[in-house]
Amino acid sequence: MTSLILEAQRSCAKTGHAAGGLGSMMQALSLFLGLIVIIISLTSLTTGMAPAQILGWGLEMLGSIFLLLLSALLITAMFCCVRLIDSARDASSDLERQKWLQAGLQACNGIATLALTFTLLGISLGIGQLSNSSLTPDSIDMVIASLTDDFSMAFLTSVIGLPLSATLRTVFIVLNASLALGSTQSTKPPSGGNKTATTLSLS
Repeated sequence: MTSLILEAQRSCAKTGHAAGGLGSMMQALSLFLGLIVIIISLTSLTTGMAPAQILGWGLEMLGSIFLLLLSALLITAMFCCVRLIDSARDASSDLERQKWLQAGLQACNGIATLALTFTLLGISLGIGQLSNSSLTPDSIDMVIASLTDDFSMAFLTSVIGLPLSATLRTVFIVLNASLALGSTQSTKPPSGGNKTATTLSLS
């Protein structure tokens, strides 16, 4: 009977953990979609472009593969951020908090690595196309236009990815420090808790 009760408690704990992970993933997706809406709204407000034109420009300049990988890493970083905040609710959550902090920082490093990789890829494609093209008065305009597309994609990935990675790293470090400070203050005993009262007896 005791073993059945313990088994039921383990299954309930696993179910609650899975439900918490699913809820954190939904929160991360909500944050990601909200960030996309805010970026598109600000871009449309400043440039006057329609949202469809903004999305088309992003696909044309950055490519679908880069945007897909960047979105996956960004959702991963937001998921780690949500789990980092949730881990502060537990009493013994220092190791749990450090786990999600390191996972989030690795996701930030992945964003920076992705940006630099596509930068080098764009430069390599441009140089390779230049070496394989014959420069004639009739084809020089087409070659320059193709090189401009490759180099613009190359440098634009770094312009977007590197500041985004640095911003997310700052958010994780500051958030972890704030959570650690809050947990330290909550477990600190009151200042006058250890003082013993002394009484004077007059006889």
